[in-house]
Amino acid sequence: MTKVEAIIKVLLDNGGIATWEIIYNEIENYYPKAKSSSEWQAGIRGVLYREIKNHRNFKRIDEGMYTLVDYDENKLVLFPKDLVTSKNIVMAIRVGQSKFRRKLLHVFRKCPITGINDKRILMASHIKPWAMATNPERLDIYNGFVFSPTFDRLFDRGLITFTNDKILVVSPSFSKKNLVRLNLRPNQYFPELPIRGREIYLEYHRSKIFLQ
Repeated sequence: MTKVEAIIKVLLDNGGIATWEIIYNEIENYYPKAKSSSEWQAGIRGVLYREIKNHRNFKRIDEGMYTLVDYDENKLVLFPKDLVTSKNIVMAIRVGQSKFRRKLLHVFRKCPITGINDKRILMASHIKPWAMATNPERLDIYNGFVFSPTFDRLFDRGLITFTNDKILVVSPSFSKKNLVRLNLRPNQYFPELPIRGREIYLEYHRSKIFLQ
C-alpha cells in the first residue's frame, strides 16, 4: 500500500475527514513504515500537498484539516439554514464556533492553567474537533475548555492532553526545553481543570488527537 492509499484509508476511517494529528496517529495502521525516518511528518505532508496540487484524492478545508476530494463540505456547518457555497464554508464554521465560544465563556471566566481572565484573549478549545463532531457536540460546552492562546494551541495540536484526574500528559514530540520555558512539567496537576462531564470527549482527544 502506498502512502496515498494509507492516507485515504485513514480519512475513510474518520468519515472522509481528518486533522493532521489523526493522520499522524493512524497512518501506521496502513503504512507500517510511515515513521521510519526522522522527517516522516514532512514526508506525509509532502505526499498530501502534491495530491492536492494535482487535484487528486484530497482537498484542504481549513488549517490542518483535510478531506477526500468528494467530501460534502456542508457536513461542517451547523444547520440546514447555514448551507453555503464551498468558498464560504470556513466563514460558516467560524460563525458556529463563535456561538460555542460565547456559551463556554459564560460558564468559565479564566484559563485553568494560567489563571488569565481577560476575555479578549481567552480561547474556546474544542476537545473533540469541530470537523469530527456532530452538531450537538459542536455546541456542547462539555466538549470544550477555556484556555489562554498558547495552551489552546498546544491542546489543539495534540502536544498536550489531560487524564480524567486532571493530570497533564505531554507528547514525546514536544521538546523538554520548551516545556521548561512554559513552566510546565509532565504529570502536573491542575485542580481547576473542569473534567466532570468531559470524560468521553477527553478519551477521544487522548486516543485520536494527542500525538503519541
